[in-house]
Amino acid sequence: MRRSLKKVISQGTDRFIKDIKSAKWVIIGIITYFVFLRKMIMGVCPLVKITGYPCPSCGLTRAGIRLLQMDFAGAWQMHPFIYVAVFLVLLFVWNRYILGRTDMEKFKKLLAATIFAMLAFYIYRMLRDFPGEPPMSYYSDNLLCRLKEVLQMLLEGRNQ
Repeated sequence: MRRSLKKVISQGTDRFIKDIKSAKWVIIGIITYFVFLRKMIMGVCPLVKITGYPCPSCGLTRAGIRLLQMDFAGAWQMHPFIYVAVFLVLLFVWNRYILGRTDMEKFKKLLAATIFAMLAFYIYRMLRDFPGEPPMSYYSDNLLCRLKEVLQMLLEGRNQ
């Protein structure tokens, strides 16, 4: 049975609003997390802020910004998986909101395979590029370094 464009848009919008309402606390938590990290800690990646080492997704946000600026080569250089991420988002939207599918098992398997590939690429990039140009840089202004400095100061104070 074919649905009219108006019906597809109406049903997709209804499903989208229902999804937003069911995930509202998660969405509020994510927004709060990013606002807090951006305003208070001057960064968004907790792994970088704690350890100084880049995470497997480091560079995805910057790659997305470059993609929006039509800098396709720059986006690829920053993180090639930005194109996979965009494809997955479009695939999800198409299946969930246009086709109206509720069984997303194939999508979940594709997402799991993507995460595995991204982790493998991360290991490759760490071996090849670390430490180097952003995003594969070591950030010395991290929590562990600060804690180490404080502990050294405390220990030096005790020894005197």
